[in-house]
Parts: sequence; C-alpha cells; structure tokens
Amino acid sequence: MERQAGESELLLTCLRTPEGIVLLRCAADVPHVVLPDNVLGEPVTALGPYALSSRSPDLSGCPDAFPVHITCGGAPPQHDAGVIRSVALPTRLQAVGDYAFYNCRGLTALTLTGAVERLGSDSFMNCPLQSVTLALGEDGRSCLRPLLADCTGDLEVDLLFPLAERARLFFPAYHEELELLAAPHIFQTRIQGGGYACRQCVQNGVVDFGAYDACLDRLLAEHDFRSASRIALDRLRWPFRLSARAESDYRASLAVHSSEAVGLLLDRRDLEGLAFLLAQRLLSPAQLSAACDTARQRGATEALALLLEELRPAPGRGLEKSFAL
Repeated sequence: MERQAGESELLLTCLRTPEGIVLLRCAADVPHVVLPDNVLGEPVTALGPYALSSRSPDLSGCPDAFPVHITCGGAPPQHDAGVIRSVALPTRLQAVGDYAFYNCRGLTALTLTGAVERLGSDSFMNCPLQSVTLALGEDGRSCLRPLLADCTGDLEVDLLFPLAERARLFFPAYHEELELLAAPHIFQTRIQGGGYACRQCVQNGVVDFGAYDACLDRLLAEHDFRSASRIALDRLRWPFRLSARAESDYRASLAVHSSEAVGLLLDRRDLEGLAFLLAQRLLSPAQLSAACDTARQRGATEALALLLEELRPAPGRGLEKSFAL
C-alpha cells in the first residue's frame, strides 16, 4: 500500500483518470477531515458517489482502483461517518458525487473552492451543515446554488474573494409543504420561511448581493426578526458590495430590534460581534439597560462588562455646571 504524509489519518481508495485522481472511498474516523490536494503527485479532481457516507460505495466496476494511506503517524483508520464534524475538500476538486456525504450526521462545517463545478444528487443528505467556507476566483462563480438547495436548514456562508475581500451571508431555514387543493391528487407547494427567497439570489453560480439585501423587507414582514438581525450584523461587519441604501436599512432594523440582535450574539458567545454592534451607537440607554439585564440573567459576564462600559457616561458627559444669578 502506498503511503503519503497528510493532515488527517485517511485510507483512500483512488482511481487515476486523464483529469486527475478520483477518490472513490475516503475512510476516516476523526472529527476534522482534510482531504489531500494531491495523491502521489497527481491532483485530486473528483469525489465519487458515497465516498464519505455511512454506506460503502460499490467499487466492483473499478478493477484499477488502488489504496493510499494518508498518514500523520497513525494506523489506517476504519471508517466512521458519525464521527466526522468538518471536511476540507481538495482545492482543485471539480466534482462531488451523488450521496458523497450521505448520513454524515455530525457534519456541520465544510470548506471548498469555486473550482467545484458539479454537486451530485443529494450529496449532503442528512448532513446538518451549519457553516460553509467558500474560496472564490475572480469570476465569483461557484456551486453555491445547488449546495443551498441541498441544505434547507440555517446555513452561514463565508465567501472569500481575491485580494482578501470577504462576505458573510446567512441563509435562514425554510421548508416546503404539499397542500391538497382538490381531489383527485391536485397539490400546491407551500414554502415556509424566508430562507427560500435568500437562496434565489444566487443565479448562474454568482451571488446577486443587491437581491440578497432586498430580502430584509420580507424577513421583517414575516416577523423573523432574529434572522433579519443576523443578516444585518453580518452584512454590516463584512460590507462587500453593500449599497448605501442597504446599509441604512440594516442599521435601522438593528436599532428597532436590538433585543433580538443582542440575544443572538449572547447565544453565539460572539464578543467581537457585540463590540461591533455597540460601536455602531444604535442602542438607546434603555435598550442598553435591557441588554445588561439579559446578560446578567444568562451569566454572560464578559458580555455584561462590554455593555456596562457602553452604558457608562463618557468622561465629562453629564457634568456640565449651571449657575442661577
């Protein structure tokens, strides 16, 4: 068996093709899986069907497949899909096969590049993905649209552009229901949740930031203030292609729904986000006082310190003297 140094202990079943190496099976039993960019000097360009899933792929039609042990000093692992929490895909990967991560029920984080052009059917079925980091090329194109279609729960996407530019987009959950209108078998699809509209803002592999920002009105109309606050915070912190109008709308929504924004940041233990929100000077003294009460109730001592510091009058403020003559 060939051996190669790597960042994760993996047992790969590989196939050479004219385009590069296809990973037919990736056996791993560690939480954080980093798939190699190259195997035996050749680029990894595809991930086969069921490659990391709980179900073993059928390799009977691949007589030329060969094993490679990617090692950082240990023994070849036995595959355990339930252990996997994050996966970093090869930087030149172009295709992900059908059901590649099927039943990886602990997989919450994914890292990939815009080189991935094709996602197979239900590649992430039964995967509770929560965050995606996507490094893009100059054209900004990616497989984000089919990825979002695969993942209907809450999903946060970090988009990394050339020249160190960055955007963070939150896509709220949505679900579809079939409603029977009349016999026989006439149904109408009903979509619940603002996350569906946000997902439609990715067209031809490129994010339409203006259309994404316009989704704020719908979220507010549906009283989804928590999602609206999360989107507003992310867009203001990383204002890639953020118009002046959208910035004003996001600031206004945070000023009105400060309790949702503070509660969200406390839940995420995001002190940097809380410091950013306070630096915007959007919260009134009454809102700051209410936020302090919330932090006390949750035992969030570090967040409470930030809030109390903001509530304290600035030096000289409130000390003006007056004289009656």
